[in-house]
Amino acid sequence: MTEMAPSFCVSFFFSLLLAILWICPTYGRLSVKVSENVLKEICSSHEDPPFCLQALKSDPHTPFVDLVGLTNISIHLVDVAANKTLALIRSLIKTADPELKKHLDDCLKMYDATIGDTEYAKTALKAHDYETVNVASGSCMINAETCTDTTTTSAPPLRQANKNMRYLCETFVVVSNHLL
Repeated sequence: MTEMAPSFCVSFFFSLLLAILWICPTYGRLSVKVSENVLKEICSSHEDPPFCLQALKSDPHTPFVDLVGLTNISIHLVDVAANKTLALIRSLIKTADPELKKHLDDCLKMYDATIGDTEYAKTALKAHDYETVNVASGSCMINAETCTDTTTTSAPPLRQANKNMRYLCETFVVVSNHLL
């Protein structure tokens, strides 16, 4: 039995070393500062790459963050825009006819859900649960598209806010995709 102990120890330490080598490149990639080229690469898959770049660069912290920090910035951008759009929807509801009010109420629910998704994403990001962050970004996108679909012609002031929100959600999606 004493002869097996050294063999077990070697196997255990070899397995541990492999696990560390497998995990470290992932964390190493996430902790490197985001360069201009990385920003361009991330935003290249966006429907409107210049919008994506401008949105991410609008935060003064962008030149100093890693991919996790950039994801946090994209979550913050969505959160701020969702709250502003929610306020716009609430003001439009006050003067809307019953049919439009129904659509705006649906949008209100979508934007409330988006704000919940951003909070969920923040918690998941802190826990290094990047798959959940990515799922939250997709939910954000669906919510913005749903509101756009229901109010496209009936609430012109909301049209631009929804478009902006959809693009910010897409920015959140393309950034969080790089966490995986």
